[in-house]
Amino acid sequence: MSSKNNREQKLLLFLSKNQDYVTSDDIAKILNASQKTVYRLIKKINDEYESGSLILSEKGRGYKLDYEKFINYQKRNKQYKADAFSPRERRKRIMEELLLSSPKPINIYHLYSNYYVGDSVVSNDEQIMSEELKKYSLVLERKNRKLAILGEEINIRKAIKDIIEIFNIIDIDDLKNNPELNFNKYDVLFILDQIRSIEKDLNITIPYPYNVNIFSHLYILLSRSRKNPYLLFPDAVSPEEIENMRENNILYQVAKTTVHHIEQYLNNTLPEIEIYFLYQYLVSSRMEGVVGSTSTFSSEVIKVTKLYIDEMGTKLGINIDSQSIFIDLANHIKPMLNRLEHKIRIKNNLLSQIKITYEEIFAGVTKVSELVSEKLDLPVINDDENGFITLYFAKIIETSQHQRPIKTLIMCTTGIGTSELLKAKVAKKFPELEIVDVVASRNMQMFKEKYADIELILSTVHIGDPIFVHSLLVSAMFTMDDQKRLQSKIEEIYHER
Repeated sequence: MSSKNNREQKLLLFLSKNQDYVTSDDIAKILNASQKTVYRLIKKINDEYESGSLILSEKGRGYKLDYEKFINYQKRNKQYKADAFSPRERRKRIMEELLLSSPKPINIYHLYSNYYVGDSVVSNDEQIMSEELKKYSLVLERKNRKLAILGEEINIRKAIKDIIEIFNIIDIDDLKNNPELNFNKYDVLFILDQIRSIEKDLNITIPYPYNVNIFSHLYILLSRSRKNPYLLFPDAVSPEEIENMRENNILYQVAKTTVHHIEQYLNNTLPEIEIYFLYQYLVSSRMEGVVGSTSTFSSEVIKVTKLYIDEMGTKLGINIDSQSIFIDLANHIKPMLNRLEHKIRIKNNLLSQIKITYEEIFAGVTKVSELVSEKLDLPVINDDENGFITLYFAKIIETSQHQRPIKTLIMCTTGIGTSELLKAKVAKKFPELEIVDVVASRNMQMFKEKYADIELILSTVHIGDPIFVHSLLVSAMFTMDDQKRLQSKIEEIYHER
């Protein structure tokens, strides 16, 4: 990300953290920039936002965010812009095309025909892309005016997942209706159907971000198999790996069935190792439901979970009741350890907000993660994982036991940690609300039947279907501005009573 885009992101996150207007002088200090730069930056953000000013201003008071617009802006801002490309964006698109086609070489003229650049720029791009690909143990080869990316298939897929930004999505249900994401709509519908089948067969729900990770894995599998229909992995699944899979025969059979469906969809036979890969993604996912929750953990999971609880209690200066967090956190740690072992990375799209909103907790979790890795000889625990773990401890701090009734439903597309944290924050700040459930937004019809007596829906996503109760769009971090707007909504409901 360019320094200019970094400043925009930092400005928006700073404003999202503040409940009221802030002066240009305060903003200039945070951004380490002049007030003129601040004015230009705010004007640019407002000019580029199509639905009116994203940042509000008032003479003598300063600037503040329009929060409902900001929530929608965050989704749209992750999409590609089709008109202009920075050098970095150009290189990423070139790498996308080469990765999806690897190891097949592509003519340089074909790759660069839409960018109108000279040989010196192409040469410079090659050097930069080559260094980027080294992180994945991949090689950029130039031969006869053609470029190709060479390396092991598992590393190619990791690079695709990291480099192609459309996989960094939050609302998986948007995939069907958002043409700007530029997915193959038939593949999207097929994969979503496979994920629903997995959930049905296991009688569970796979929440964000794990459903996005599985979607990305299957979409990349389809794309790679079409580009290379006879692609075979050099490594077969070892007898030991097969034995380990069959120990959890339910997940193994689901992975096997899903891969068989993909073979039928592609009309192509896939190597057996694809079953192993999908199985690892399922084992590495947090699941809601009977199969997904457990109170039986390995000794390693127990050690890691207790270490986090003990160390974070010390760092935060509070006495954490381990019973209140142990099972929830352990159910997160269990698949996390599998992700670390198999180098599966889960993207945390709320990481920037988590770092700012829970700065002290995140810093503590990061330190404890370093200790956990060192003490138990585990791979490095990355910031995405630290962000998720942060939410479990933030929930402890935010939790309140007092609730009084306006029957309220919280609707989210994000994962367990985030949605439960939102529930805890709402319950603490507004004891007059009785939160009857936290639900996924995709089953709207079911809500209308099951929760007929609710008076208020708090949602982190826009509700498209008509509803006949009060609703309020809030951010997943439940900012001070969200709280002020909710207070007004509560007063409105009381007035109607």
